[in-house]
Amino acid sequence: MTLQRKDIIMGCLFGGAAGDALGYPVEFDTYEQIQHQYGNTGIKFENFTGKPLISDDTQMTLFTASGLIDKSNYLENIWLNYQDWLETQFKPNKENMSHEPVSLLINNYPEIFASREPGGTCLRALMRGIRGTLEEPINDSKGCGGVMRVAPIGLLDDDFSDQQIIHLAAQSAALTHGHPLSTIASAFMADLIHQNVAGENRLRQAIQNTRILIQETFCDYSEIFTFMEMLDSTLGFIGNDEEDLTNLKMIGEGWVAEETLMIAIYATLKYENDPEKAIEVAVNHRGDSDSTGALTGQIIGTFHGIQCLPQNFISKLELKDAIVEMGNRLL
Repeated sequence: MTLQRKDIIMGCLFGGAAGDALGYPVEFDTYEQIQHQYGNTGIKFENFTGKPLISDDTQMTLFTASGLIDKSNYLENIWLNYQDWLETQFKPNKENMSHEPVSLLINNYPEIFASREPGGTCLRALMRGIRGTLEEPINDSKGCGGVMRVAPIGLLDDDFSDQQIIHLAAQSAALTHGHPLSTIASAFMADLIHQNVAGENRLRQAIQNTRILIQETFCDYSEIFTFMEMLDSTLGFIGNDEEDLTNLKMIGEGWVAEETLMIAIYATLKYENDPEKAIEVAVNHRGDSDSTGALTGQIIGTFHGIQCLPQNFISKLELKDAIVEMGNRLL
C-alpha cells in the first residue's frame, strides 16, 4: 500500500510524540521498577494512566519542524528555533523571553513553556550561543539530543536528494553535539525517514539503502566501522530466540545516539506488523525510554502512517494541535 504524504508526515510526528509520551514516565526507571508500577508486561498503551505528556524530545522535534517552514536558510532557522526552545525551559511565557521569538510555536501555543527533562548538552551548547559545526565541533558529546530531534528533516519532499538530507541532519545535530557517532546516527535517522517520502512502505529495504549512503558519505570517519558493526549486531538480534529485554541490554540503554537509533531499528523491524508493540518494546527497558520510544514511533509512523498508532492515546496527547499545525506546514 502506498501512503499519502500527509499520512507519512502525521504518522512520523504523532508516532514520535506517542513513543515519547509513553516512555516519559519511566525514563529513569529500571525495568524492575517499571514492572512494579505497571505489571509484569511493563508500561503499555492500554495500562497508561493520566494525560500523555511530551518531553524535550518532542518539543525539540517540533522546533526542528518549525525551522523548516521558512525555506530561506534551513540551518539558520533551526538554530534560531532552538534558541526559542531554550527559553521555554526557563521562562514562564513569551513576555519573559530575552529575545523576540521566531517560532510559531511560541506565538500560538503558550503551553510549550514547560521544562521536560531537557538534555544538559543541548542546554549548555545553546546557552553558549556558539554553533557547533562539522568542521569545528562544539564538544565531544554523542548523547541522543541530536538524533532525537532530526526526523522532520527527513520529511522534506523528494525535491531534496538523500545527500542534502544527510548533510542537513548532520549539520543540525552538530549544532549541539560534536561526536562523530552523533553525526552519523542523526544523518542515518533523517535519511531513513526520507526513504519513505514517496510512501513505498518497505522498511527493511530502506534501512539497507540508507546504510549504503551513510557508509559512502562518512567513509573518512573512523567511527563508521563502530556504527556499522552495531547495525549488523542489531539486525542479527532480530532473528534470535532471546527475549527482547536481553537483546536490548546487548544493544545498550539509549542514552547515546547510536544506541538510541539501534534500539529503534530493532523494535521497528522485529514488530513492523504490530506498531503498538514496537513502541512498547522500545520503552520497556532500563534506559532513555522516551528517546528510544520517540525514534521508534517516528520510524514506524513514517512507514505505516498515522492510522497504525493507538488513536485514543494520540487524541489525548499534549500539544496535539501544535503537532497537527507543524505537520500541515511541512506539507
